[in-house]
Amino acid sequence: MRKRYSLEQLLARQPKSLSKHRDYPELLGYLQKEPALQRVRMSQRCYTLLHHARIANKNLPHLMRTYRLPRHSFFALFLHIKRDYLREREQARQARFQYIVSEMRSLPSPVVEFTRYLGFLENHYNAASAHPLWQEHLFPRSKKRVHEYRKLSPPDWLEVFRRHLGRLEKRYRGCNSGTTELLLATYVLECLPSSYPPSRPSAELIKRRYRHLSLQHHPDQGGDAHMFVELKRARDSLLQRT
Repeated sequence: MRKRYSLEQLLARQPKSLSKHRDYPELLGYLQKEPALQRVRMSQRCYTLLHHARIANKNLPHLMRTYRLPRHSFFALFLHIKRDYLREREQARQARFQYIVSEMRSLPSPVVEFTRYLGFLENHYNAASAHPLWQEHLFPRSKKRVHEYRKLSPPDWLEVFRRHLGRLEKRYRGCNSGTTELLLATYVLECLPSSYPPSRPSAELIKRRYRHLSLQHHPDQGGDAHMFVELKRARDSLLQRT
């Protein structure tokens, strides 16, 4: 026997914030006072159309005839309340996304550029030209996550990118350990390739970037000793293959 749904179940399964709508008491009052509404039993299809507010007001009469619903203003009011909720939720989602993008752009330039590069790199490997791993694991989906990003040190970022490239290796046949090693080295030396898959920088560029950055990261100049070691490793790795 196919499952049937009541209007009480429809309201019970709505987000709690829906009950804060100014018109919700009126909607609830209709259901509490009208026996015809209390007797309604909807099919899965009818329930889904109402639950997701997929019915235009002009099509409500057709919905009522098709699923033998009572002709009552309850249904138009429910759709009005649900659409207000969905609109507010979408506006909040857009505002959150814009905030996250703004916060990401305020991160150090090498981090921003490498994050962007990794998204396009996955597009290259992905058969649908998409970047699902980048969206799920690298680009922050919450304010909390982007705030955590702002606290990361250069060595922390190096580890974040290393883990992400490891995921790419497991997912895409064309991405291998050689690609990971090359990209991490170019990230450390701030000489990202512009091609997909990546090409190796020239020896001249590698040496120039190393001289410039080693002055910034040298421990005697107050730099990060870990990153100074990574600079040497990146330079040697790239020069061995030029």
